[in-house]
Amino acid sequence: MALGVIAILVGLVLRSGSDEPPPAAGASSGAGSTSRSQQVDTYVAPRKDEIGAGLAKLSPRSQQGISALAPAGGLAGEGGTKGFPKHSVVLTMTSAAPIGVVGYVVPTSVDRSSGTAEGVGTSWSLSTTAYGDPDYAQLFAQAGPRGDPITCTITIDGRVTERRSTDGPYGQLFCQG
Repeated sequence: MALGVIAILVGLVLRSGSDEPPPAAGASSGAGSTSRSQQVDTYVAPRKDEIGAGLAKLSPRSQQGISALAPAGGLAGEGGTKGFPKHSVVLTMTSAAPIGVVGYVVPTSVDRSSGTAEGVGTSWSLSTTAYGDPDYAQLFAQAGPRGDPITCTITIDGRVTERRSTDGPYGQLFCQG
């Protein structure tokens, strides 16, 4: 008798962790029953008209850049940064002595987002297009042992936004504009 009570309690404890409903009285767990682990959940994609109705509920500010649905049911668009304002970016480095290495980062440029240039001589320049709001670009350089100044210039849409120069031997330079 005690073993029977223990077996029932163990069964109840094990069953309480399951999210299945208990079987109905008199129901068998034979071959005709289906357990939760055997059921398959399916995903039903929304129809295009349902997606369009959802987009219509967006505020006008949220709808910027959303013009139509793409053929595959997604949103039309150009991707990560191209929906933002476009800016012309020109980066330059100049010095009286050869510049060892120039490092640059233009995070929202599609074709030249970052890199280094070595052996550039006394001047270096890069033109690209950036998208979005400031800050558009960063430049890095270090002067040599003689301390000849290196000057960086960042120009955005024809306007100089940053100009700095190194100072002294091994002077470091960080420009952001």
